[in-house]
Amino acid sequence: MIVKKIKNTKAEKPRAWQIGDLVDYIRFPHNKKPQEKIECAGGRNFLSSTHVGQKTEMIALARESSHSRMPVSHWILSWQEGEQPSREQVGEVVDIFLEKMGLSEHQTVYGLHYDTDNYHLHIAVNRMNPETGKVVLPFNGLDIREAHKIVAFVEHKQGWASEENPLYAVLENGELARRRTGREIKPKQAALDFEHATGEKSAQRIAQERGHGIIKNAKSWAELHERLAGVGLRFERKGSGAIIFVGDIAVKASSVDRAFSMGKLCKRLGEFEEGTYSDDMGKVALEPVSSVNLKEWKAYQEAFAGASDKAGTAENAELARMKERHRMEREKAFSRLARYGLPVLNIARHCLMVQQRAERLSLRSRRKKARGGKPRFEAWLRAQGLSRQAERWRHRAAWEQARHAPPAPQRTAEEAEAMRELEDFRRYADAVNAERYRVTCIKMEEDGGKKTFILDKKGGMTRGFSPDELEAHMPEMLRFQRRGENIYYTPLSDDRHHILIDDMTREGLRRLQEDGFRPAVVLESSSGNYQCVLTIPRLGTEFDRDVGNRITERLNREYGDKKLCGCIHPHRAPGFENRKPKHRREDGGYPQVKLLFAERRECGKALALARRIDHEYAEAAEKRKAERRTFPMPDFRPGDTASAYYAHLENIRRHLTIEDYSRVDAMIALRLRSNGHSRESVEETIRACAPTIRETQTARNWQRYAERTADYAFGPAGDRDMVRNERYREMWRRVEGAEKEDRSTLRTKMR
Repeated sequence: MIVKKIKNTKAEKPRAWQIGDLVDYIRFPHNKKPQEKIECAGGRNFLSSTHVGQKTEMIALARESSHSRMPVSHWILSWQEGEQPSREQVGEVVDIFLEKMGLSEHQTVYGLHYDTDNYHLHIAVNRMNPETGKVVLPFNGLDIREAHKIVAFVEHKQGWASEENPLYAVLENGELARRRTGREIKPKQAALDFEHATGEKSAQRIAQERGHGIIKNAKSWAELHERLAGVGLRFERKGSGAIIFVGDIAVKASSVDRAFSMGKLCKRLGEFEEGTYSDDMGKVALEPVSSVNLKEWKAYQEAFAGASDKAGTAENAELARMKERHRMEREKAFSRLARYGLPVLNIARHCLMVQQRAERLSLRSRRKKARGGKPRFEAWLRAQGLSRQAERWRHRAAWEQARHAPPAPQRTAEEAEAMRELEDFRRYADAVNAERYRVTCIKMEEDGGKKTFILDKKGGMTRGFSPDELEAHMPEMLRFQRRGENIYYTPLSDDRHHILIDDMTREGLRRLQEDGFRPAVVLESSSGNYQCVLTIPRLGTEFDRDVGNRITERLNREYGDKKLCGCIHPHRAPGFENRKPKHRREDGGYPQVKLLFAERRECGKALALARRIDHEYAEAAEKRKAERRTFPMPDFRPGDTASAYYAHLENIRRHLTIEDYSRVDAMIALRLRSNGHSRESVEETIRACAPTIRETQTARNWQRYAERTADYAFGPAGDRDMVRNERYREMWRRVEGAEKEDRSTLRTKMR
């Protein structure tokens, strides 16, 4: 997990607007970002239970603070890719966070989002104490350090994976300890994000790699300038600080190392001396940040090199002209206003600074929108059909670590383990012959609890991995297994059923084979417990899904797990361990899931059973159709609303079970309005046709009923539902069109 405290960048807005925007975004992120979804949300310490009421309470309490410009803090906690916390776990994280921060009684709004591959939790907490009326400053402003402690505690308590080199860790005895590591010199997060997006080294990393040792060991300013020039870098003073030029890109010296600020360097080397650099120090050549996908990275750079250089030159020239104009504006304004005294001059400075900053931001926004920017390296790989390389790039840290790890005895065992799982998957996939495979990871607790997440789930959707993509994820799956996870596969195909028979005994497996069923795969999930997968083609009828579920239910009732009734169901991954607590051996190990048999084939007897079940469904559907009560269907006339009424009624009956005929009339009225029928014709049609579809007649004022139904369809509620059902309007038109065509054909035949 990682934690971030979001800085307030909208200080110029009124406090109420800032808080309202933040709370609205946490609860309803899709209103600002359509691709961002909300998994769950909640609040703490409010009197109101509604969103608007809680937002109003938070704004009202925050307004009472006269010393803090923004008493509401915004935090984000993010899980690793593939981890999916439950609603209960999210609530527990919020409670732990507030308790450790000393804010348990404070107003809090939280929401779990999943707009990216990582689930992340937004927490907005009002530091204004509702009892004392004072703003609380947790840990005197050192709350980010405490937040890292909270992350370590949550990871230990809920079993989440830690990031690389965390600041704190929970020991085996439950105590929290600070990890003692040497200070690592690495780029800031913005530079790391740039490297992940483009695959090229950031200017900050180049400055650190080439210049850190030179600046650290230099004995004088002359030596520092001379040696930096030798590696293509330039050191200059800027204001009261210092910058290092990597080609044309300026990098703050203190961002390379905090010890390289101008003040600290002057204490060590004496008063600053300018260096002499040649004029031919041009642009620094691009360098790959990783050796993973090196060939693809070179092709990616070649594809966008020319356009990027040309756009960058034009943009730099425009920015330089803007800066020069801003400088002249400042000189002109300050010289004119200096005679009015320092207060007026300070006001002018502030106003001009805000105006010019807005212009620069506007220029950057226009340039970004105009050029569009080159795509991210990972997205470009996927667009080229290189999904396996894209996954390798995403997990390049693990690949590089494996590549550069020193040889050790246990390394051979790990590689053998990885090859075993990979070989078993290839045999399994060749036999099952599925198009994609969903990977599910489940951690089982001693008390029976479970933590589940789906490895390929993104944005709330899961499509499964292709065989090549799954092989690329194999190192990650092995890491999950070492963490205590159970690994499951679910084969997915558009034109085939993959039927699982679960929890079979040796006797059940023997009877299955003696009865003529031929599985493609047989697994031994634990000693004396078996699973098998049968493959049959889909029949292509409207009952395909039901047929798959029923054949799975019948075979499992006869040979395996009597509770299993769904065709699409996960089973244990061959080669991995069955880490159920009850299977734990005395030595602490777990049994391996063995692939006993694997052969690509379709089961003829299961296919015959599927055809029989499909025939049963077809007969049942025909019987229901024959028993269905018929309604008077008037002869079709162009523009006849009554004929359209019955056409829509028949369409609704095919898709829904009718329990409330008043609701059905409202649905039909909305459809008639969408298709252009007038209010008067809709009202008259409802009055005339609605009584005919009731099984029992009631003493109802049908004229008043028709008026109310038309009021809904042509009123504000109807306007709203028209927008909600926009995607169905073309289908509604086709329903009436099909009715007209069928009746015209019937009239022609009768003639």
